Amino acid sequence: MKPIDPPSDFTHPSSWLLYRFEQAIGQKAMDALPCLGESHLCKQVEDIRKTWYQNKLKAIILVVEKHDTLLEDWVCRLVMALPEAPLVLLSIEPLIFDEIRLLELGVQDVWPVSELTEGLLPRILQHAIIRKQVEYQTRHLAHYDALTGVANRTLFQDRLDHSLLHARREGHVVSLLTIDIDRFSVINEHYGHDVGDQLLKQFARRLSDIVRRSDTVARLSGNNFAVLLEHMANEHVITGVAEKLCSAFNEPYFIGDHEIFCSISIGIELASHVDYEGSQLLRHSELALRQAKQDGRNGYRFFIANLNPPDMVRASLESALHHALERKELSLQYQPQIRVRDKQFIGTEVLLRWTHETLGPISPAIFIPALEETGLINKVGEWVLASACRQHQEWVRKGALPSNSKLSVNLSPRQFRQRDLADRILQVLEVTQMKPELLTLEITEGVLMDNLQQGIDMLGRLRGIGVSIAIDDFGTGYSSLAYLKDLPIDYLKIDRIFVKDIVEDKNDAAIANSIIALAHNLGMEVIAEGVEDPNVLEILQAFGCDHYQGFFFSRPVDPEEIPMLAQQYRPE
Repeated sequence: MKPIDPPSDFTHPSSWLLYRFEQAIGQKAMDALPCLGESHLCKQVEDIRKTWYQNKLKAIILVVEKHDTLLEDWVCRLVMALPEAPLVLLSIEPLIFDEIRLLELGVQDVWPVSELTEGLLPRILQHAIIRKQVEYQTRHLAHYDALTGVANRTLFQDRLDHSLLHARREGHVVSLLTIDIDRFSVINEHYGHDVGDQLLKQFARRLSDIVRRSDTVARLSGNNFAVLLEHMANEHVITGVAEKLCSAFNEPYFIGDHEIFCSISIGIELASHVDYEGSQLLRHSELALRQAKQDGRNGYRFFIANLNPPDMVRASLESALHHALERKELSLQYQPQIRVRDKQFIGTEVLLRWTHETLGPISPAIFIPALEETGLINKVGEWVLASACRQHQEWVRKGALPSNSKLSVNLSPRQFRQRDLADRILQVLEVTQMKPELLTLEITEGVLMDNLQQGIDMLGRLRGIGVSIAIDDFGTGYSSLAYLKDLPIDYLKIDRIFVKDIVEDKNDAAIANSIIALAHNLGMEVIAEGVEDPNVLEILQAFGCDHYQGFFFSRPVDPEEIPMLAQQYRPE
């Protein structure tokens, strides 16, 4: 390598930081300082970091008298805090220093003060800078993700272990967030891997800009990221961080000609006791992340012991699902839908429930994905559709529901991909003698984006048999206005995350208002989910929302309760 001439200002004392290591310095070192120029007394590593960046320094000089564990600890902390800073150690007593050990810890050079001659220090610093540059580049390749530039899994694990060690010694708390981009595989499939890579790069930059500089952002794998937070033990504060992240990542990404919307799910765990290991902290946050995804994505969850069933229990549940229908463990509940304008009952949404013979009620967040993964969702989905249609017709025949009441049934991704889906639905309608116009099929944005053109073709076939189509949980996926106008859709359902806080949150109110206006301009009606408060309903009415469902009117109920609820809101 060709030698680099020292910068013109390099010999000036302000070009470097001379750190007076107070804990290990004696009179000899103090006497040596004048010949080295201006010095700074910094008692904390954070002071050194601030001085480094404020003064745009080129190197750090450490003047010490003895080599001990205290010195080694400070060197480790300095290297971690300022990985780009060349570190030169000047020793008063050269014979007692283990130069090899100090070099291993991250020092670029060790020189005795007694050997310093005129003009030597700038050369020492010049060589240290060159060595640090080479070291930093090599280390960056080994410890940083090549695509996004954030820490990789190896560096993250090292920092996690070091943080936990420091936390145990100092009594601090370490918090870990694992973050996943929802439905990233669909984005890759639809837009291509090049666009997916650009999205990951923008995502990493956005994540790094939000958290503190002292926090560690890492890409663990694929679209899975982690954020290591130190000195942040307050659960309320961490909740604020998680909510800020979720909000920030709802903003669109602009990549080429594409406007891409996506959401994130976050799992959170705090190292609440001294025996915590890094692998345990990571595993717990990943379990919380899984729960956040099962709960509907676009949110966060703190780890709770036994939050998820163990793998063996999950396997047992999947096995039990094969017999759930024949054992009559599956049942249906219905949630009323109410017209906002005149408070009239307009229909119901059917919801699947499972009561295990020994475990009791099982959360849909657990068994619905299991149905999807095992392929049982097609068989169970047909049973749900047929049973709900028969029940609906029975209500209408008995006069318990108005003859124009509608029934909403959810379609899973696997069901939607069935080529003969329209024929299967038509067969159920014929057997149950239910009019097609009374049936609404609900699908999510993600289902459509699996393959947009195939999705449009399938919607066309479904509309061809006379049923209505609703987009469920609208706003939580990656809705593109470019395609929305071309879809044969009758209803948009605003997700509850944009509904529940519209009284206090101006952003949520603006989003809900915009969705309603958009839908009306495209000839669609709007159903708001999760309405639990009369003030929320009042705002939705002012926005022109067509229909709503939620606990304010009724929770999902058993079939025998629907006639009574419908009777309360019948037209005169």
